[in-house]
Amino acid sequence: MRKIGIFLFIFIILCLYFNFLLSGYDPNLIHLDSVYQSPSKEYIFGTDSLGRDLFIRLLFALKTSFLIGIFASLLTICFACFYVFLMRLVFYSFFIRLLNIFLSLPILLLLMFFQSFLQGGFWSMIFIIALAHFPFIAKVLEDELKRLEKLEFYECALVLGCSKIRAFFKELLPPCFSLLMVLFVLNVIHSINTESTLSFFGLGLAFEIPSLGNILNDASKAIFLGAWWMIVFPLLFILGLILPLLFLARFWQNTFGVRL
Repeated sequence: MRKIGIFLFIFIILCLYFNFLLSGYDPNLIHLDSVYQSPSKEYIFGTDSLGRDLFIRLLFALKTSFLIGIFASLLTICFACFYVFLMRLVFYSFFIRLLNIFLSLPILLLLMFFQSFLQGGFWSMIFIIALAHFPFIAKVLEDELKRLEKLEFYECALVLGCSKIRAFFKELLPPCFSLLMVLFVLNVIHSINTESTLSFFGLGLAFEIPSLGNILNDASKAIFLGAWWMIVFPLLFILGLILPLLFLARFWQNTFGVRL
């Protein structure tokens, strides 16, 4: 399994490298005389409903979805850390109950609701995903901080005159670094899946922005026309993007001894 993970990770790196080489190409270039062309020497992954090269679109989509996953996960971690710090300063009971309310809400439906009012921009998508995902990260982080507060090193820091704010940053957060790293990788996967789901339903990125969700949205129409390549290759790219991240998260969990 580790060899498969390494192979898929190398596959992602190569795809991103080819994306850099093909940066001069237009993924939205339309060829109406080549609509739904099956894989060939000219179009190795075939074409879509507008005659666009599926291989080039998938490379650009891979980069778009990967960047959304990275930035959304990073912003999620920042939101979670700030929220946990804020509720430890004032109104702890109120903020912890508010967090539990957030966790009980149907996140996907809320994402669809708020995204329907936006224009499907790249950064707005990242912001919406981060807002939807941070409550879970904040809850896991808060539970870990509660466990650490019961240990002797934290109590000794307070006895020696360290303030709770200073102890939060100097004593509590550093031991949570490995936990946050694992949560970061797992949240990258969730963010990619969220973007793909929203774009599949037409509520994600704008139609002209190539993403895995937008390509799957096109594939939902192509399935009735026998264009199998519109379904198979995007799904393979999604698996090739998600599986290495799962292997990485599992590797870090075993290395750092993180339990979720």
